[in-house]
Amino acid sequence: MKILTLNINSIRAHAQSFIDILREGKYDTILVQELKVDNANFPHNLFDDFDYNIKVFGQKSWNGVAVFSKHSIEDTIFGLPNYPDVNSRFMECLIGGNIRIINVYMPNGESEDSPKFQYKLEWMQYFTKYIEQFIDSEEAIILAGDFNVAISDIDVWDPKGYVGSSISAPAARDIMQKWLDSGWVDTWRHIHPDKVGFTWYGYRGRDTVGNNQGLRLDYFLTNKTAQNMVKNCEIDLCPRKHEKPTDHCGLVLTI
Repeated sequence: MKILTLNINSIRAHAQSFIDILREGKYDTILVQELKVDNANFPHNLFDDFDYNIKVFGQKSWNGVAVFSKHSIEDTIFGLPNYPDVNSRFMECLIGGNIRIINVYMPNGESEDSPKFQYKLEWMQYFTKYIEQFIDSEEAIILAGDFNVAISDIDVWDPKGYVGSSISAPAARDIMQKWLDSGWVDTWRHIHPDKVGFTWYGYRGRDTVGNNQGLRLDYFLTNKTAQNMVKNCEIDLCPRKHEKPTDHCGLVLTI
């Protein structure tokens, strides 16, 4: 099974790019973040011809996550349990009856001195409590999506330039590191321990893709059961290079 996670940065604005991905048909399941559209206005009609089951947890103008799969999508939970969040950032579902995937668009937080940064940390702390139940599960569990954290300096093209940013803030990194210390595996980094690879490139200024000026913000984390199924994990630059692209690359997990 090939699973793609992609922050689409508005599924309507970048519909053609996303349709091109669906048309290729090489992904069994696609996890999408930052839809920027509510459920009522989600453009289902654009995707009817591609034989994917679809679950959507949208939000007008902001946030939103979705799951596309050629397999069944069952046991779906919308919103981080036990956390009263007005934002659509979390969807959990069972794919094909045997893979549990949690698709997330974690808060950005802007900067360490922003009020939004405290929301980011609180969200991550509640997420920490929720995922504790899954680390030793016999069920294969995959946490995926845009985490809005570059966990170490190798994941930031210019670490000094991001001092004070919520993306590389020590407090956010520490929370995420606790996930790894507890047993979750950062699959891309596990396969590429010393490689520089980015999943986000900004739009402004110079050729950020060509100059490799990016951040690694998108992840697949696997529990012990799921990690035993992993065959590969690679960054796909193609979505970022489309004619009207999102600012993220795809991240592909093969199990």
